[in-house]
Amino acid sequence: MKKDIFIGLDGGGTKTKLLVEDAEGNLLGSARAGPANIRLSVSQAWDSIFHALHSALKQAKIEIDDPTINLHAGMGLAGTEIPFACKEFLEKPHPFKSICLRSDAFIACLGAHNGQDGDIIIIGTGVIGYQIFENTESQVNGWGFPHADEGGGAWLGMQAIRKTLQWQDGRGDKSPMLEAIFDHFNNNLNEMVVWANEAKSTNFAELALIVTQFLEENDPISLELLQLAGKEINKIGMALEKFSHKPLPCSLFGGIANFIIPFLEDSLKSRIKERLNDAPKGAIFMIRKQVLEK
Repeated sequence: MKKDIFIGLDGGGTKTKLLVEDAEGNLLGSARAGPANIRLSVSQAWDSIFHALHSALKQAKIEIDDPTINLHAGMGLAGTEIPFACKEFLEKPHPFKSICLRSDAFIACLGAHNGQDGDIIIIGTGVIGYQIFENTESQVNGWGFPHADEGGGAWLGMQAIRKTLQWQDGRGDKSPMLEAIFDHFNNNLNEMVVWANEAKSTNFAELALIVTQFLEENDPISLELLQLAGKEINKIGMALEKFSHKPLPCSLFGGIANFIIPFLEDSLKSRIKERLNDAPKGAIFMIRKQVLEK
C-alpha cells in the first residue's frame, strides 16, 4: 500500500510557502520560493511551486518520483478568481496524485481559525478580506491591482509614485520619503515614468518598503498614505461584519499588516486575534479532508 504524503502550499504575489507532512501530521519539511499568482503567470507559479517542493522533499528525504508514495497537494494561490487561469494551471503536468486548488485567502482563513468560523484580512502585495461563517464563504476586495486591492503594498507603491510626480511638477509637497523614492530612480523623472508604465503589482509593492521605512521617521507623506490605507482596511472589516451580522474573530496576514494596525478603528482592532495556524497548514487541512472523503 502506498504511503500518503500531504503538501500544503500558499502562493501569493511575492512568495510561496510550502509544508510537507506525513499521514500522522508530522512535519517533514518546509520551504519558500518566489511568487505564485496564476493570474499573472501560470508558468512562474509552477516554477515557484517546483522550486519549493524539491527543497522541502529533500529535507524530508523523499524522492519526487518514488513509486511507493502518493503526493497530495492542497494549494491556495493568488489569481484563482480567473477561471481560465485555473484551467491552464491544472492542465500542466505535475507529480501529484491529487490536487485541491482554492484561493490563498480561503486556506489562510481555514488555517487561522483551525477550520472554525472567522474572518481574515490579507494585506500584502494586494488586499483581500475573507470570511467562513456557517459553511458560507464571503470575499471582500481582492479583485486585483490596479483596479482594486486598495490599501495593499502595490497600492501604497503606486500612491508613492503619484505623490512623487505631484511634488516634481509643483502640485504637492516634498518629504524625505518622496526624495528616497525619486532617488530610487536615480532622480530621473523619465526613468520613473517609463518604469511605472511597465511595472507589475509586485514591482509597485517593493516601493511600499520605502513608505513603511519612513513611517518610523514620522514622514508626513508616509503617515498620510498609511492613514489612507487604514481607512481602506476598515471598510473591509465593516463589509465582512455585514455578511455574518455579528463580529467574528479576525486574523491579519501579510507584510503590510503590522504597519496598518495603528490606523484601524477600535471596532476592528477589538476583533483581531492571533492566527492559530498559517495558510499552508490550512491547505493541508483542505487536502486531507478531500482525500479522506474519497
